[in-house]
Amino acid sequence: MVVRLRLSRLGCKNRAFYRLMAADSRSPRDGKHLEVLGYYNPLPGQDGGKRMGINFDRVKYWLSVGAQPSEPMERLLFRAGLLPPPPMLAMGRKGGPRDTRPVDPMAGRVMTPGKTAPAESQAEPKVDEVGSMSA
Repeated sequence: MVVRLRLSRLGCKNRAFYRLMAADSRSPRDGKHLEVLGYYNPLPGQDGGKRMGINFDRVKYWLSVGAQPSEPMERLLFRAGLLPPPPMLAMGRKGGPRDTRPVDPMAGRVMTPGKTAPAESQAEPKVDEVGSMSA
């Protein structure tokens, strides 16, 4: 039996609410589960933040015994600080081959080594000895 850590959808239409579950990989999304590990509310609250509650001890236990997190669960566990950043690949075009360049997990942009910031690439104006500036 392969155990997956995944989200189970609750709530009504356009007001989704998720439970973090440990479940058998063969069971349906909202079906039978082994344990409830927490909750995640993607809708912003009155303070503007998203709500998330995780039982860290139980998640660490399930990861230690070999449970595999789903992709959305992996992103949530990364935000909570339990997992390293998931490997992200940039999409070239819809339906086309994947781009293998690494993507920054926090910004979501392609990381390009050797590219300098625009402020550093501008040359400083030269100043003559008399104080007048020349280009």
